[in-house]
Amino acid sequence: MGLILAIGLLSILAPLALLVLMWRRAPRWHGNPYLYRLVFALMAALLAPTLLMAGHGGLPCPTLGGVLLVLKDLERVSDLKLNLIGVGTDHSAILSAPFMVVLVIALFVPVPTAKSVAFND
Repeated sequence: MGLILAIGLLSILAPLALLVLMWRRAPRWHGNPYLYRLVFALMAALLAPTLLMAGHGGLPCPTLGGVLLVLKDLERVSDLKLNLIGVGTDHSAILSAPFMVVLVIALFVPVPTAKSVAFND
């Protein structure tokens, strides 16, 4: 149980730490707004709740936490199953649809109230 809580907590803190790193290095992103938007969409998608299924039901967890739990369960690379609906093994899998929906929304739908920011060098 402690491992599940630790992975769940770390999977939320890791994208938030990346967000702070992006903010601190904001002048570097000024030259490439498309890369900035891609990384922001990826971090938002990593925080999207997905369902981790272990043969008996579902447990909502952030995408990154689900991927880490599936990789922990993985014994051989040939056991990994990938498709549009989910990623996993015979014993556990996560649904990837919420991840993809959040990624597409954050990547292609601009926030109408967003203002341009002037970076101070």
